[in-house]
Parts: sequence; structure tokens; C-alpha cells
Amino acid sequence: MKNISLLLLTIAHVTSIYATDTTTIRIHDHTDMTWYGNYDEWGLLPDGTDNYRKIYLHYTMGCATGGCSDWDYTTQIFLRHRTGELDTAGNEIVENYELARVITPYGSMLSNTWEFTSVFDITDFAPILKDSVEIRCHYSGWSSGFSATLDFEFINGTPARNVIKLENIYSGSYNYTSSTDFENNGLTAKKFLIEQNSAAAMLKMTSTGHGFDNSQSAAEFKPIDYYVNVNGLQTHTQYNWDENCGENPIYPQGGTWIYDRANWCPGTRAQVFGHEITPYITSGDSIELNVDFQAYSWSGAQTPSYIIESQLFQYGDANFVNSAEIIDIIKPSLKDEYSRKNPVCGKPMIKIRNYGSAPLTSLEIEYNIEGGSINTFNWSGNLSFMETEEVELPNMSSWSGSNIFEVTLKNPNGQMDEYGANNNMKSEFEYVPEYPETFALWVGTNSGVINTLTQESETSWDFYDKNGVSIFTSGSLVSNTQYRDTLTFSPGCYTFVMEDTDEDGLDFWANSDGSGLVRFREIGASWLKSFNADFGTNIIHQITVGGSQTLTEEENIRTWEIFPNPSKEKILIEGFSEIKSQIKIFDNLGKQIIKTTSKNSGFISERFDVTNFKSGVYFVEINTANSKIIKKFIKQ
Repeated sequence: MKNISLLLLTIAHVTSIYATDTTTIRIHDHTDMTWYGNYDEWGLLPDGTDNYRKIYLHYTMGCATGGCSDWDYTTQIFLRHRTGELDTAGNEIVENYELARVITPYGSMLSNTWEFTSVFDITDFAPILKDSVEIRCHYSGWSSGFSATLDFEFINGTPARNVIKLENIYSGSYNYTSSTDFENNGLTAKKFLIEQNSAAAMLKMTSTGHGFDNSQSAAEFKPIDYYVNVNGLQTHTQYNWDENCGENPIYPQGGTWIYDRANWCPGTRAQVFGHEITPYITSGDSIELNVDFQAYSWSGAQTPSYIIESQLFQYGDANFVNSAEIIDIIKPSLKDEYSRKNPVCGKPMIKIRNYGSAPLTSLEIEYNIEGGSINTFNWSGNLSFMETEEVELPNMSSWSGSNIFEVTLKNPNGQMDEYGANNNMKSEFEYVPEYPETFALWVGTNSGVINTLTQESETSWDFYDKNGVSIFTSGSLVSNTQYRDTLTFSPGCYTFVMEDTDEDGLDFWANSDGSGLVRFREIGASWLKSFNADFGTNIIHQITVGGSQTLTEEENIRTWEIFPNPSKEKILIEGFSEIKSQIKIFDNLGKQIIKTTSKNSGFISERFDVTNFKSGVYFVEINTANSKIIKKFIKQ
């Protein structure tokens, strides 16, 4: 055994702040993945004597030491489980169980310090997440690269139901040469024994499609269903697709980041679909499981393929009857995956789960800023056991106080919760920016149109008050037109939403629509906010007017932007700083090309001519009194 990395921590990560019953163990600490293959490391997990209500894997992807790759590659995190059984050659059988799958972003526009954390619920793998374990990071890339940091979080307590047994059903990459071959030689029917003490079962499935150089753009861009069959009976239909790539929290990227794909988007997790098959099992009997994919025919140079990991989980009886669980705080939150929805000054949003066997039909939800007045919402619905729901809560009476939001669940189905350990959650958050009562909205549309006859732009915008009522709207805009609207607000919380019906923003390299812009400007003064025009589906930006929030220097530095990016001729570098800022531009070999100091403080806008730059990647270093930020841009 070698490379054992053990880190015991009391967790207080930015997403949720748990109690001190939490232990975190790190296995893989910024492991560079620079070429196709496996990166294995051993670690020591808890010995399994304690019970855990939750086990999470926090997968932080970053750039490798030499920077991020320009391409979207598959990464998978496996636990290499030693079974204790021997094969025919006398070697111990090792089973790989996939714990997480994240496709890398197009990294050409990411700084070398970029990181993004995805959180996976891996509680059901508890029987094999113990003692000495080998964790594999598999990287399918052919260039450098990305890094992996894995934190395993164990929260003591009682799970909703105990796992009796887990087994792989399918594991690997399967070529789709034809529908018949795929079903007969790849996803074949398999039999499993249901244990005598098993009361429930679930089939979990993660499938991502890859390849597109053929007549069907399959499998990456081919939206299809798959079907779960139990004992020859079709029990579930699943749409194997991610339709939200244009709302990717990692943006802008290079490449075709906005295009929807077969259950993945560049830089984000692959979805794990759970299919409850409890009604179809009998303890002590065998069960036949089979997954079929929607049939299609293709022709061309590239064979479509699917990376598929599927497991059968068997469980005991539910441990509780009336119980509810808070799973996550979506907003307000600092979690990377929810960055498009935050920061907020309006309605909070949480995710709940029915933790008991009785259908969850009512629930009291208390929420507030830590130390502030408590708000109460009476939720009603109908959630079956283990079913989840995202709940948008009414506006809070006050956002004043600390930067900690807290939620408490009470009285599921009008009764005391049988298990209160998972009823509370907290999250840190940032306050939204404060703007003057009157400011100007500058919008420049590009040539993207809904209707070629009317030249109506694909882009439109609205300002909504805290109740979701539109108080200012663009109406129909005309393409290739500059707009200046002076807007006056009463004190309060507002949401600016810009939508693009083609989901390609106002500046996307892979079309011929040209570039647009969207900015806020203080009347007679400087810019307040410049949005990146390469935004995909939408911009959602909440503000306060007449409040007391102000941006700190640390928050200001995050607003620095470079656009257009990529660029052929000129770039504009804009941001906030309390002092004059020094700006340097380096080529990809580290040679300094430009060094300048801004003419003023406050909002800074500096334009640079890059016409004579060679095509490639360049780095911008921005230095203020207390901060340094490095951003990347592409010269076309």
C-alpha cells in the first residue's frame, strides 16, 4: 500500500454548514491528470463501525499544473473494491464502482487557478466505503489536463434505509454499431438474487453518449430514451439527455459549450438516474434486469458509443415512517453548481426529501438569516418515500444580519419528525450588489433574429420586483441595434433577466450572429456592471436599490471581465478597484507584452489593440492594492 492520504476535518464548506458529527477524508489532493489513463491512490476511510446518514463526495476539478486542456474529456471516479474472491488464475477479483462522472470543460478560456466543485451523494455505497480503499481517477483525455481533489464527507446518523447489497449491472464503454448488436452483445439481460432480508431495490444508471461524426450526430447530440425492463416487463422510461447546457454555471468556455448533449454538459456532472423497482422483487427469488436503448440507424465515419455504469442496490425496510430531510440550499448559496442562481435578495430555494415510508403531504419550513427573525412556510404536496422536490420559499421579512442562511424542517404530516438530525441546514452567501435608484441599461443586439422579415432579435430583457412582477420590459428588440434605457426604481429587491431564445447569448464564436453587449451605467458617471455577452441561455442578476449592501474589494475583483473573448482586433478589460490598477498581458510562454496602469480608480475600462498579436492563448494579470487576478483570452 502506498500514497495514503488521510485528512480528518470538521467540515464547514461553503455549501452547507453541518454539525461536528462530520468527518472528511481527502484522497487525491490536486492529482494532475495529464494523459489518458488511470490515476490511483490509496486512503483510509472510517472502519464501518459507525452508521452514517449521509456520505458525500466533493469532487473539485481544477486545471493541471501546466494549465487546462482545450477539450471536453470524460473523467470518472471509481472505488476499486477488493472482493476477497479469486479468479481462475488465482488473482483477487477487483470490482470498479463508479462514484462520480464529470466531463471536463473546454479549458481554453479558464485561468490556471480555476476550480469547480461538484457534490455527489454516495451514501448507498456505504458497505464498501470503509477501511483501506483504492480510489481511481480515470481521465479519457489526450492532452494536459485537469486535476482532481476528492473529499469524502461522512455524517454520522441513521440512513433512510440500510443497504443490504450492491452489485454492478453494466460497467464500461459500449459501441453502438447497431441497435441489435448493442442489445444482444452489450446491454444483455442479467439475473440477480434478491436476498432474504431485502425489502426494497433500486436500479441506478449513469449513461453518457459520445461521438457525433455520423449521419445522426450520435451519440453525443442524439436525444433518445432508454427503457428499464424487470423480468421482461418494461417498468421505466428515461430521457437520456441534458437540456440545460446553455445555463452551464461554467461560462464562458471555448468550444460548443452551449449545445445540449446526451446526459452531460462540458464541465458538469453526468446525471445519475434512480429507478425504484421494489414492487417487482420477491425476497429469496431471482430477478432479471435489462436496459434497452431507443433504436436508431446511422452511417458515417465515427461509431457512436455510450459510457454506462449501472448498479443494483438492495435495501432493508425504511427506518422511519414520518420524517423529512433537507438535502440542499440552492439559494442563497456559494456552491459552484448554483452560481447562476446566486447571489439573491429575493425568494430562497431549498431541496427536500421524504425520509419516511409514509407519503409526505405537509411540512413546516422555518428559515431566516442567522440571528434574524424567523419566517415560516407551510408546504403541501405528495412525495413518496425517497422522492425529492425543489421548494421556492416566500420572500423573507429581512435579509439583515450575518451572511449565514438557515433552514429548519418541522412536523412532517402534522407529526413530530421521527428523525430530527437531518432537519437543519445552513449556508454561507454573498449579498447582492446595491445600485442607485436611477441608472441606464445599455443593450446592443447582435444579428440573431427570430423572424427574418421583422428582424426581431432573439434577445429580450425584463426587470422583476420581489414578487416576480415585471416592472420594466424590453418588448421586442430589433437586431443589430443599440438601446439606452434610463430606469428609476423604488427601494427594494429586483431581478434582471435577459433571455436568448436561441440559447447562444449575444456573442458566440460558432455562429455568424456577431457580438452584442449588455451593461449598467450610472447616470453621468462610470459603468456599474458589464455582463459577458457569451452567456448562453440567459443572464439572471439580482440587485438591491436603497439598501445598505456594498461590494468589498474581494467581491469587486471577481467582476473583472475581458470581452470580446475570443477576439481578432481589440479587447476591453473592465472591472472595479478602489485604487488605480496595473494591467499586464503575457503570451503563453510568460513573455510580458503590455504593461500599463489605469488612469483612474472605481470602475476601470481599458481597451487594448491585439490585431498584431499572433493567434493563441494570452494571459491578463490585474493587480490592485490587495488582490491579483489572472484571466485568459484567445487571439483568433
